[in-house]
Amino acid sequence: MKTPVCEEDIREGRLCSECEKKISKGDLSALDFEVARLLARINQRRNLTAASFTRCIDLGRMVVIFTEGEPGVLIGRNGTVVSELSHALGKRVRIAQSSSDARKTIADLLAPAKILGINTMYHEGVQNTKVRIEKGSIQSLPADLDTLGKAIKTVLKQDVTIVFE
Repeated sequence: MKTPVCEEDIREGRLCSECEKKISKGDLSALDFEVARLLARINQRRNLTAASFTRCIDLGRMVVIFTEGEPGVLIGRNGTVVSELSHALGKRVRIAQSSSDARKTIADLLAPAKILGINTMYHEGVQNTKVRIEKGSIQSLPADLDTLGKAIKTVLKQDVTIVFE
């Protein structure tokens, strides 16, 4: 299983100096460490060796875990892994594939809502992403608009506007 935290740190329950530096630089968070430890515990009961996650984002009532590989491995059969994570963290957990394609990542975050389009706009030298969602998909959004907007903004590192058409 691939995580952003050293395997030795996960086993010992404390961070090495290298991972401490990652935390101070903002490349790693305490939540990443906690999720890595939880996944290691779950891996003892279920086979998660093919799983990998790159980072986690705490959005208040929801935690988004980004994976480089297939998200289904971290979701588990019938959602067992994600429900264990959700129970242990005390929050809803969403698994999204971290991709170089921003559109794919946004689609994973907003699924099952129907996305009409994702546009990049430039205004006075500032880049803004506009996500257009079908009006009838409001009820199928996985979280409230503010939470989803915050998640997309964190991933893309730019301003995001979500509109319904």
